[in-house]
Amino acid sequence: MRIRKLRLLLEQYGDTTLRDIIVEIYRQLPKQTIEDKELDLMLSQFAKYKGLQKEQEQPTIEQTIEQTEQFIQLAYDGEYLEPSAIVSVREQKNWYVTAKRLLKHLRHYVGRKNGTRVAFEEFFFLLSSAAGEEPLFLSNDPFRLIKVSQVELFQELVGYYKLDTSGNAWMKRAIYTALKVPIDVDTERSDLFLAVLEHCETRQERESYLSLLNMHAKKLQMNVRIDADKLILYQEIRFAELHALIALRELERAETMLFTEYIPYFSHRSTPFRYYLDLLEQAGLDEEHDRIERVGRTKHIHF
Repeated sequence: MRIRKLRLLLEQYGDTTLRDIIVEIYRQLPKQTIEDKELDLMLSQFAKYKGLQKEQEQPTIEQTIEQTEQFIQLAYDGEYLEPSAIVSVREQKNWYVTAKRLLKHLRHYVGRKNGTRVAFEEFFFLLSSAAGEEPLFLSNDPFRLIKVSQVELFQELVGYYKLDTSGNAWMKRAIYTALKVPIDVDTERSDLFLAVLEHCETRQERESYLSLLNMHAKKLQMNVRIDADKLILYQEIRFAELHALIALRELERAETMLFTEYIPYFSHRSTPFRYYLDLLEQAGLDEEHDRIERVGRTKHIHF
C-alpha cells in the first residue's frame, strides 16, 4: 500500500483504534527488525528519531565534496549535453534536481570546512559558465531552474571569501570574480559589484572598495571609445562607485564623478543622470534629489 493511501485510510480511525493498530503491528514484527529500525526509539522519542533520520540522509562532508566535483567534471566534459554512456538521458533532463540537492548539501557544510567552500565556488562558476558562456546542460537558464539567482549565490560566495582571508584580500578576489565571471540573462554586472558592497561593513572597507573599482575603471578608460564591451563594463563599474559614494554620504564626490567620469561615457546624458536621481531617491535624500534636478536643468539635461 502506498503511503498516501495509508494516510487516507488511517484518517477514518479514532485515537483508541490507532493505538490498538500500532500495538498489534509492533507485536507482529520480529525482534531483530525492531532493533535494526530503532522502532523503540521512534515510539519513545519520535522527534529525536526524525532528527537522526534526517542526519542519515545528509552525506558526509567528504561525500558532498566528491559528489560536487564529479558533477562539475561531468558537466564540463559535456556528459549532460551529448549522448553519454555515463549519464543517462533521464539524468541529463533532470540535471537541475541533482544541482539543487548538491547546493543544499554544500550549504549545510560550507561554514565548517574550507574544502566545501572551494566546491561551492566551483559550483557557482559552473552555473555561471552554463548561463552565459557555453552550453553545458540541455537548458541555458540554470539559476532559474534551481530557483536561486546568480546574485544571491555570488553574495554567499563573497561571504566565504571574507571568512577565508585577512585584510582586503577577499574584496580584491570578489571584485575580480565580479569582473570576469559570465553573467546570466537576469543579472547586470553592476549587481555583482553591489553584492560585494553589501559585505563592506565599515567606512574603511567601503573606501577600499571605491579605490579598487576606480583602479579597474582607469584600466578600461583608454579603450572604451573603441571597444563596446569595455565601455559597458566601465559604465557598470562607475555606477557601483556612485552607489557606494551615496551610501557613504559623500555627495560632493559623487556629483563630481557623475559629471566627469560617468555622464561623458554615455551617448545620451539623460540616461546616467536619471540613474543618479533614482539612487538619491532610493537613499531617501530628497533635498539632494531636488537640488540635482535643478542642476540638470541648468545644464540642459532632458530627463
